[in-house]
Amino acid sequence: MLKYLPPALAALMLFTGIARSDDALPFAHPDRIHFDSHCFTIDGKDMFIYSGSFHYFRCPKELWPARFKAIKDAGFNTVETYTAWNWHEQQMPDSLTDQSKFTNLQDIDDWLTMAEKYGLYVIVRPGPYICAEWDNGGFPRWMSTLKKPATPLRKEGWLRSDDPVYLAWCKHWYDAVCPIIAKHQITRKAPGQPGVILFQIENEYDFWPMPDEARLNYLTALANDARADGIDVPLLTCWTKVVRGLKSGPLRGVFDCTNFYPRLKIEHDVKPEIVKLRAQQPEALLATTELQGGWFAEVGGKLSYQQPGLSAAEIQNLTLYVWQNGDTMTNYYMLFGGTNFDDWAGGKNITSYDYDAPIREDGSVGDRYQRVQMLGAMIREHGAKLARADAVEITGAASDKDVELAERRAQDGSRYIFVRTENNKAPRAGTATVKEKDGTAIAFDYKLEPFGSMVLYLPPGVTDAKQGEWLPKPVLPIEHMEVTPQPVVINNAEYAASPLGAWKSLDAGAPVESTGIQGSHYFYYKLLAQPGGTVTLQIPKGDAVIASANGKILKATADKTRTHIAFTLPPGAKELVVLYENPGHPNFGKAMEQPFGIISAQGADPRMLVQDTAPADGYIMRHPMLDAGSSGPFKWTPAAIGKGAQPVPDALLTNYRMEFELPSQGQGVTAPWRLHLEANGNGFISVNGHCIGRYWQVGPQHDFFVPDCWLNVGPGETNNLNLELRPVDKGVALHAVSMNADPTFAVETPLPAQ
Repeated sequence: MLKYLPPALAALMLFTGIARSDDALPFAHPDRIHFDSHCFTIDGKDMFIYSGSFHYFRCPKELWPARFKAIKDAGFNTVETYTAWNWHEQQMPDSLTDQSKFTNLQDIDDWLTMAEKYGLYVIVRPGPYICAEWDNGGFPRWMSTLKKPATPLRKEGWLRSDDPVYLAWCKHWYDAVCPIIAKHQITRKAPGQPGVILFQIENEYDFWPMPDEARLNYLTALANDARADGIDVPLLTCWTKVVRGLKSGPLRGVFDCTNFYPRLKIEHDVKPEIVKLRAQQPEALLATTELQGGWFAEVGGKLSYQQPGLSAAEIQNLTLYVWQNGDTMTNYYMLFGGTNFDDWAGGKNITSYDYDAPIREDGSVGDRYQRVQMLGAMIREHGAKLARADAVEITGAASDKDVELAERRAQDGSRYIFVRTENNKAPRAGTATVKEKDGTAIAFDYKLEPFGSMVLYLPPGVTDAKQGEWLPKPVLPIEHMEVTPQPVVINNAEYAASPLGAWKSLDAGAPVESTGIQGSHYFYYKLLAQPGGTVTLQIPKGDAVIASANGKILKATADKTRTHIAFTLPPGAKELVVLYENPGHPNFGKAMEQPFGIISAQGADPRMLVQDTAPADGYIMRHPMLDAGSSGPFKWTPAAIGKGAQPVPDALLTNYRMEFELPSQGQGVTAPWRLHLEANGNGFISVNGHCIGRYWQVGPQHDFFVPDCWLNVGPGETNNLNLELRPVDKGVALHAVSMNADPTFAVETPLPAQ
């Protein structure tokens, strides 16, 4: 029986949606890339895919080379990225065929080119839905304003369904991004050259309520659109069980993957899903699109590095566990997390996307990086063997009852004996014996750290453990700076109440997005009402409003859900000015389909006026308050930081501006700078016109990475810092502001031990 189809026939079937109902897998270029139940074979070589996530839209382009270097130095052969639709098409196009509103598409092109320059294969995941703790899960906000069928096709919803209108807009997105990805595929390059090897359609679809018929229709449309736009490398999904084991149809050959975030419960959380995936998809390799590289941080929670279960031992234990179970495509999420600059964080997420990833937000590395580097060295030496290794049936015993044993054997007879414990309290040491089915017994001594995991490698024909070696091997220690620049403390600021600008009319019932306001920056409403009357605003759950009349902030009365907020106008006041705070659009769930803003205003004229405070363009925050020399209606007043008083008691939004100089760090010192901020109020931070992100009074983030490429360094070089803060429950005040160098940054990325 054919292992794969001849290229001409495979290509015909891919692009016509035809597939045979036998065991043949339709690869367009099987001589370049194909897979079987063990692994990928690329340009005739069996490959163990060792990959990590790095989102280009979470990192300034100037810093990409340093991040790619750290990835390559750690031994990775592949890198992965989502591609965020809303990052590239922030304004609504005039029609399905209008491609003029797409911006920043050069970014994905340049990022793919740079990945190739560093010798890395690439996995691309362009959604349309990406989740990723990213604004609206990657969907443009303007999609909520599109005219939808009067009778919905699916009661479960419109997004991520097989609704024809939705599918047409997905094609609109694929038609823009797929040709860029397509030209970077390895199938368009000479044999042996790096490039795109995999293309993912949709993302974690199992968690979205939709009948299987709709799922298959939707996924089929995406697959056909990708193929029509030139994608001819294999297609994958993750947590999308409906594609597993399909024997015919246009989704034949699409393989599913798993994502794992178990922390300390590795075997409990991982093994059942691996067993299930192998049983349901016997023709495909075992692959993990997201292996826990850390975790994100939420507003009011703990920062990533403060969370339990994300140690160096954990990432090694988890990785070796999926490898002992046959995983031959491993992608860490995240390998480098980066930053949710501006207002791009998904709802409830903070600005930092550091993730406690092996490569930290500012590019620094530590013990978790060392572990993935050790594992990378192991893959460089043993990856081809492990890619074809099979599990060996054994009986085993160790001195410690909580030490587990497993074995895989390569085709050349090499043995890999996995030794691990999930005891994270104490080290383990003792003797163990592995007995194979033919009676061969291998005895050895072991030493494990708490929550430790190691592999005893025995070359072909060797059963004496003393002739083997333990993997992964240690690497050289990481050097850190001996000198850290002193903090630059900012003691003085100027402040002014945010002004009101030009108003736009908003028809009754119309979403605020229809006026062009798409972001999560603050914006204002103006409503007309009766003096002394009460206006009750209905808003989406999680959003917030404050209001003033006659220049005074009004007391609010809210229901238990805080979705109905009431304000009573004082005598003589006919206008209610409302500051609206959207704390980030959700990245999952039905709320992504809903417009944001005021849903209804009982007691007010249904006609409203609206204006934005700070339209966003990429990372750049533009606001009249930020324009040097702008006078306008602003009255800037000096303030000393740390006094604690609210400078403008009845301002809905207060703007601060500060200046600071940064000293040259000296030869050999490359410590990234972080802005430290302690304040009352919620708001946005801008440095030299670049929106660094959101500040939340509740925390947990008080230190914000400021990329070197956005700073002016050296004597006489001035930097501008701007804040816009709205009162929460303690007014608005600045308690401490400083720029601090990160002392954990490594001067040199360590190289693997030889």
